[in-house]
Amino acid sequence: MKKALWLSIACLSCLWAGQAQATSISTLFNTGVDASGTVLADGTIGDPHYTLISVPGGLTDIRIRTSAGGYPIGPYFGDNTSSRWIGPNNDSILDGPLGTYRYQTTFDLTGFNPSTASVGGNWATDNNGLDILINGTSLGYTTSYTSFSDGFSPFTVNSAYLNGGVNTLWFDVNNGGGPTALRVQMIGTATPIAPVPEPASLLLLGSGLAGLAAWRLKKSA
Repeated sequence: MKKALWLSIACLSCLWAGQAQATSISTLFNTGVDASGTVLADGTIGDPHYTLISVPGGLTDIRIRTSAGGYPIGPYFGDNTSSRWIGPNNDSILDGPLGTYRYQTTFDLTGFNPSTASVGGNWATDNNGLDILINGTSLGYTTSYTSFSDGFSPFTVNSAYLNGGVNTLWFDVNNGGGPTALRVQMIGTATPIAPVPEPASLLLLGSGLAGLAAWRLKKSA
C-alpha cells in the first residue's frame, strides 16, 4: 500500500512540475516578420505586428526595407534571418518629417503568471531611440544618433510592469532628417498558470491515501 501512495504522489508531482516549467511567449515578434517568424520581402507594405501610432507628419503606413532595395541599407546595417527594418511608407527610402515616431506592438500573457515573465531584446533606430515604454511606463532605454550603423542596443522588460493579459510596448524614435526606421529583435519566456487538478488526478491521490490508511489499520490490528 505504501507503494501505491508513493506512486500516486510521484505521478502528481511529475504532472505539476511539468506544468510549472517556463515556456516561450509565442506572441512576441520581431519587426518585419510574418506570423511564423519568417522575414518579409523588401517593399512589403504593413507589418503584421507593429503599427505607427504617432508621426510628426506624413503617412502612418509601414514599409519593410531590406538590402535588396539598396539605400538606406547601407548606411543601415544589413539583413539577417530574424528581423527587418521598418519605417513610414512616405516613399521607397522611408523618408519622413523631423520629429518623434512612435511604434507599437503587443503581446499576450493570458494563461501565464506575469511575475515569472522574462522579456529582453535588442533595438536599433534612425535616428536616435528616445525611449521604450511598457504599458505606458518608461523603461529609460535610448540609442545613439547613428544607431542605424552602430548596431543593436540591448533592453529588458521588468516583470513588475507586466500584466496577465495583453501588454503594450512603445518604441519612440527621433528623426533628425531624411529616412527614419526601427528594428527590433526580442524573445521572452513565462510560466503557465497551473490549472486546478482534474478529478481523475485527485482520485489517484485519494486512492493512494486511502490505501495507506487501510494498510496502517491492518498493521495495527
